[in-house]
Parts: sequence; structure tokens; C-alpha cells
Amino acid sequence: MSIKLHAMMGVSALAAAALGGVAQAQSIYGGGSSLVAPYQRQVADCYGVDRPLYSRGTPPTTIPVSAFPGCPTALSTSNTVDYLSTGSGTGIAAVYSHDPLRYGDVDPAAGTQNFPSVQYGLSETALSNADVTTYNSGGVIQGVTLTATPSGANQYAIPEPLYGALVQIPVAVAPVALTYDPVYKKVADAAGAVTAYRFAVNAAFARSNGGLRLSQATYCKILNGQITDWNDPAITADNGGTSLKDPADPAAFSVPIELIGRSESSGTTQVTTRHLAAACASLAGNAFTATAGTSTLPATQIGNVAPGAPITGKFTVANGSNGVAAYVGFTAAPAPSATLTQGRLGYVGADYALPNSSTNGLPYALFTADLQNAAGAYRAPTGANATTAFGANRPPETATGTSGAYDPAQTAWGVRTNPADWTRVGNLANPTPATAYPIVATVNWIGYSCYTPANADVVRTSSAAGSATGYLNYWFDDAIVDTSSPNILTRAGLAPLPAAWQNAIKNTFLTPTTTGTNPTAPLNLAIAATGTGLTGTAGATNPSCVAKTGA
Repeated sequence: MSIKLHAMMGVSALAAAALGGVAQAQSIYGGGSSLVAPYQRQVADCYGVDRPLYSRGTPPTTIPVSAFPGCPTALSTSNTVDYLSTGSGTGIAAVYSHDPLRYGDVDPAAGTQNFPSVQYGLSETALSNADVTTYNSGGVIQGVTLTATPSGANQYAIPEPLYGALVQIPVAVAPVALTYDPVYKKVADAAGAVTAYRFAVNAAFARSNGGLRLSQATYCKILNGQITDWNDPAITADNGGTSLKDPADPAAFSVPIELIGRSESSGTTQVTTRHLAAACASLAGNAFTATAGTSTLPATQIGNVAPGAPITGKFTVANGSNGVAAYVGFTAAPAPSATLTQGRLGYVGADYALPNSSTNGLPYALFTADLQNAAGAYRAPTGANATTAFGANRPPETATGTSGAYDPAQTAWGVRTNPADWTRVGNLANPTPATAYPIVATVNWIGYSCYTPANADVVRTSSAAGSATGYLNYWFDDAIVDTSSPNILTRAGLAPLPAAWQNAIKNTFLTPTTTGTNPTAPLNLAIAATGTGLTGTAGATNPSCVAKTGA
């Protein structure tokens, strides 16, 4: 373990002592989704000890994110929840391999700093039935080979016998936006004074953070490289016949579209390509054909790595949501007597665009487009429209209503013992409600059922009297995460899970029920401590964890 991490644990221990009489402070470590990373950090800092948000890179960088103003003035717990923004693919690889070196260096300070272990990840890439089989029995996923007898590079032990059943549960609903900088041209005079020209969005559609309209037919062609200039007649038609040219711009209007996407394995890419496979299926030459999406862009659509020269109709790729958002922004300034034109369009979580970015201290001033949905309506990438897209989806083995009660007769939405059934893929690919935003997914927690006793008591609340709140319990129970005004998720442009989902997750994984017609404790899905199998409910155990090594 690095000197720095020893120091971190020492700070946590001091904080615990200051609180007086509580259990020794503990730390858990994870990585993955960059889409939700700033808000994972905000929740974790409200829950426990404040930590920076690092983004994977060479070297890693720090993502500036402001503290949530509604955090309690005193620590909720003295625990630490560390997180590295790596992209969903690396988060999955780290959980499956249980190897923190999959994250790489986690601190921009001099010298290599590594997390000491792995307890969880976050991902918009939904793990499928085949991925669950790989976790349980071996195979290859995200460059990681799982085998009963690991012997070479990138080979690891099959995780289920060591850490128990895979846990995959949604924690939020997220819209993925098509973002652009409102400025498309900067002209400098001989003295260096700059005049900026902005896209002129039809006043009938404009909003303070965008409103440029793109029909499904149009954005399918744009993202396939078939429409390559903002002056295209199809874009003009989508916007009520009004050109996007700034009325003050004296020059002819031609702004090449430069597509910006992700360079690494990304859940945001998976969500976007899944949608394009569904929405653009009738487009001749559609490059996006995998119905479940792919976590990397099709090779035929990838151009250079930012800041390389753009290739018409191809994606310039950047690392992480922060890398995409930064590169879409028009921050360059022209030299005296020079003109710069830039018309980048990138896909990124709506939390990285205005107004959410400004509210949360992120340095991106991007606008978002209103996209036409399957019902023909144009919708903005808001949390409310993402909630509508999630619609009537129910948790597995759950009756109608908000209770989330377990009902094994209700299998239309899957079964609780299958981690793949806790995500929704097919009906979110191109949602049909009239008020739905079309590119939507859940952010998913991925982890294990069985943890060492100390780590189990950070992941979920112990059943022992006087125990500190577990992190997942805090996420689903504390009002500042999703119900207070303001709260972390809606302030970020994300959407909380419906009540039925939150209740089903809690009564299955965190506080299993032991009474009633259909108790959940016998499912042996509750997150539990090794050795004892103790869960978050007094008297309830998960016997499958007793003999496990634990994460």
C-alpha cells in the first residue's frame, strides 16, 4: 500500500476518534463511470470523509467538482468511499479481476499511487446474462481472463467462489446529451479584439442552454458521418426552416461538424450506440448495428485522438466524459486578424452540460440539443424526461405499486437471483413515451455479495445496534441524494430511481425480509460479511458468504 493511502486511512481513523465511540473508520475503493463520477463524489463526501475526484490518465488529473451545499455540517460517518473516474469498461474489469492495478495510477501527485483493493464499480454498460456466466464460471470480459487456474498476464481467479454472487443494481437514471458550444466562429481584428458568432436557434425552440433541434433521421445521418456541415438543409428543416447562422455574421454560413466521442471502453458509448442501433436501423449504411450497443465506437467511425486533426464524418476521440466535454468546448482564441471556426458535436452525460455543469462547479459551458424521440416529439435531456423514458419498468419479481415487495409469481421482468435482470436494456434503446428523452440508461452499481466484515459494514449498514450507516443504505435512504430540495441527483440533471426500485433493492440486498408470505432472506442475495454471513437485518444471514474470502 502506498504511503499516501496509509496517510488517508490515518486521517479517517482520526475522524472516527473525533466522533467518539464509533467503530474504527474504514475505506472502500471503486472506479468506473465518468458520467456519474462528480455526483458519486458528492454523495460519498456527504456520507463520509471528503476526497478529491481523480480521472484516469497519464498522468491522472483532478476533476473540479463543487461540494454539494446540502451536505450535513458534521460527517455522517467517518468512513471513506474512494472513486476513480475511469470509464465503465475499466470499472467492470477491476470488479471482475478484483485487481486495483486495473485502475492504474490514481493520484496526480509524484510517484505511483494505487488503490489497495476493489469493492465496487459504477457503469452504464449493463452486464448481460453472458457476462454473469463469465463472472460465475470463467471467460473473457473487458480484457480480463477469468479461469480456475490463472497463470499469465491478465488472468485472474473466477470471482464467484471468492466473493460470492455478482451484484448489479441501478442507482440512478441518466440522459446522454448531444452537446455543442453555442459559439461557432471567432474573428479577431488587427488589435486582437474578438467578435464571437453564435448558433441562432429558432426563438420558438430556444432555451437558455440550447434547444437546437435534431430529428432522428438527421442525427442518425450526422453520427454516421452522412451530414457533415451545420448548414445542411436537413438541420435547417428540423429547426423550423430557420438557419443556424448568427444574423450578425457577414460571411457565408458553413461550419463543418466535428464529431467527438470516447476513446476508451465507455458506458456512455454503449448507451449511445445501443440507441443508434434501434433509432437508425432503417438508415442505409448505418454503422451502429449491435442491438445491445458496444462500449467502444465502431472502428469505421473513429478518426484521430484529440487534439489530432478532424476527419470529416469520423469521431475525434477523447478520454472520459471530462475529456469529451472539454474538447467540445470552443476555448481557443484566434490570433490578431485571424478567424477560427469550430462546430464540434459530442455525446456526454447531460450533467456535463449547462445548467448542471455550472451548478456543480464543472468548467464546461456546453449547450444541448433537443432530440426527436420515437413518438415524433422533441425533448431535452432532463432528469424528468429520463424518468419518463424509464417509464413503467418494474424490478424483477415485483408486483405493481411502489412497495417493491418480492412476489416470485411476477416473473415478466425477470428474477431477482439473476444480476442481468436488474437492468433494463431493450425498451430503453428507443423509448416510446411521448415525453421521453430518447438516449437514456441506468447508472449501475456493480459489486459483490460477500465482503470482509469491515468492508461489509461500509457497503451496507450492519444489523448491530449503533452501527454507522452503510454507503448503499445512505444512497437510497438519505434525502439529500434524491428527495430534498435541492438534492444531488436532480441538481445534476440525473433522475432518482422510482420508489418501487429503491424498495426492491433495499429489501433484497441491504435489509432482507424474514417474515411475511414471500421473505427475501432465503434468496441469499443480501450483502453480507464473511465468516458470519451477517446481513443488514438482525437475525438474517446469507450462508453463501460464510466460507468466502470476501472483497
